[in-house]
Order: sequence, then structure tokens, then C-alpha cells
Amino acid sequence: MFILSTVTPMVVGYSTKLLFDDSIGYDAQLDSELPNIMLTGYWNPTGQMIAPFSNDTYLNPGGWKGANWEDSGYNIYSFFPNPGIYNGTFEIDYQKTWEDFWDITAQVKPIAIISFGAGAGPWEIEYNARNLNIWGNDYEPPYQPTPCPPDNSVPVRYVRHSTIPVQEIEDAVNEQTSVDAWVDWEDNPGAFLCEYIAYLGMWYQSIHKNDLLYPCKAAGFIHVNSNVAIANAMEATNVAIRETIKYLSCVKNSPETPTITGQMIGKTGEEYEYTFISIDSDGDNVSYYINWGDGQIEKWIGPYGSGENAVLLHSWSSSGVYTIKVMAKDNCGAISDWGMLNVIMPRNKIANNFMFSRFFEKWEVKWHVA
Repeated sequence: MFILSTVTPMVVGYSTKLLFDDSIGYDAQLDSELPNIMLTGYWNPTGQMIAPFSNDTYLNPGGWKGANWEDSGYNIYSFFPNPGIYNGTFEIDYQKTWEDFWDITAQVKPIAIISFGAGAGPWEIEYNARNLNIWGNDYEPPYQPTPCPPDNSVPVRYVRHSTIPVQEIEDAVNEQTSVDAWVDWEDNPGAFLCEYIAYLGMWYQSIHKNDLLYPCKAAGFIHVNSNVAIANAMEATNVAIRETIKYLSCVKNSPETPTITGQMIGKTGEEYEYTFISIDSDGDNVSYYINWGDGQIEKWIGPYGSGENAVLLHSWSSSGVYTIKVMAKDNCGAISDWGMLNVIMPRNKIANNFMFSRFFEKWEVKWHVA
């Protein structure tokens, strides 16, 4: 836990003293003339790879490199625990992470947040984070977060989504580095500190996305494998920041949630036509990511004009109930919420239409989004 002095945001040259519970302190000179991007890390190599962006002279004796980084018009600040010891900022503790996160964001007013944690990786860009009421225990009592669930404005297990340009980061890291990057569209970050801080960042973004003075336009989380060499991890981090800056310079509004129309009850082995439509209020073209619910995925087909029909054929080889899910992405990389349609491929001939109408009345999929 650390103590922050009260500061007035966006005044160039103000300073505050951060006091860590291991008595290591430093003067944090925040240059607030430019918007700030906030990076966080936990386990190695995630703290080490973002160290050049720390203005803590103990963690980064080489000096802060984030001032108007690469003449981008953005400052980059990083916050992470002491590597290998994991005390200081963002310790492996829910209560301390909660306190640090809200204190630092109140000071930095980030326009974007990119958080990192150690995981399977090698560079796994997480799309989802959940508002859980049961988490993996941390290492100090009380072991579970307080409050729990962290976000009382939404139901338990509510899912928020990353708003950094996840697909663009995957493509750029794979093209420009030797690190293997991929987006995890369907799974979760693991119900421990990684998912916890991922949720906090996505929650912060949803709260502040429409702020007039200090909007937060993007937040997301990336799992990095501990075996990724620090130099390679640094290179991939820089790529992720560059893609996020491109996104910040471009994004206005996300496309609307796509609608899906087509056959809802059919026969296995027969092809059916489905139409996907999304409107982008900025008039941007849109591409579609379609999960047919049977393991088959159409990844970013298009682009199509805003409001233009995207028509595809699909068949299911096995009987069952399937959920078609689709999201839209515009030219900037802004992604819509999921649109959904439930379809049935029954085993037997439908003899009782009333039975199936009752089934659809009871069948409900709730996909919670930010």
C-alpha cells in the first residue's frame, strides 16, 4: 500500500511522493501536458519489460523513457512490483492491487490502460474479464478480494471486454517480432490477480469512456509467458503500445451490435443462408468475426459498407442447439458487442411446433458486455 498526496490533474510539473510499505520511495514527476497511457505488470518478465516506462528511479535507474514517447503525443507510465520480490506497487494481493489501481488511475487519468501478467502466452491477448464472487486465493489474509465481487453495479460473472485493438496487436506482434501472439476471444484470464486487474482496467474504461476532460478510450490485458526473453517482450510491448496509439488517434465510435437473420430450425447437412448487418455511426466499413457454434469460425470477413448485408451459407453436421455469435470491427479496430442467434438442428422430424416455440421461450443466452 502506498500513500498519494492530493494533486490537481493536468497541471504541468506537479509532483507527488509515493511511499511503499518496504520504505522505498521516489518522486514521481507527472508531465500532464500530454495524455497518459498506463501500463501495469505483475510477475517476470512483465515488470522488467515495461521498466523503461517507470519514473521510479529504484525500479528504473536508467531514467524514464515515456515522455512524449516516439514523438507520439502520448506519455507512457508503467507500474509494477519489484521483480522477483513482488513488493511495492501491485503486490500479489487483491486489497493492495485495489488500492494501488484506484490511487494511480486517479493521479494519471489514463487515456488507455494495458495490463500484463505471466501466463501461458506466449503473447495471449485476453478479450474477456469477469466480475467474480469467488477468486483464487492470494497469499495474505483475507485471501479473497474486498469488495467481492469487485463491481456491484453489475451482476456476478458479468463479462467486460477488452477495448484495445486486440486483432491489430496480434497481427503486428506476429509480423514485426518473433513472439507468437494470439487473441483469446472465448476464454477468461484465470480467476486470479491477472483477471482481477484485467477487470479493473476494463471497468475503469467503461466508467470514463465518455469523460469530457479525461476520457479512457481503451483498456485490455495481455498474458506473457515467463520464457519469453526480456528483449523480445520489450519489443512486443512497444508494438502493442504503437498499435494502441494508432487506435486512439482513429477511434470515434464502435459499430453497432450486428443483427443475424436466417433459419432457426433446420436439418443437419443442409446449407442455410444467414445475413449479418452492422451499422457504423462514423460511416466506416465493417468486418465480421463469426463463430457458428460448432467449432467453425469465419475470422474478419469483409470489409463491407456500413449497413451492407454480409450473406454466408452454413450447415451443421450434427444435431443439437447452436449459438451463432458475431461481432463487427470498423476501420480503426473498434469492436462491437456480440450479436447472437440460436438455431436448432433436431434429431427427429418436428412434430409439435408448440413444443419448439416453448423451447425458444425458455432458451435464453445472456452475454454481458461492457
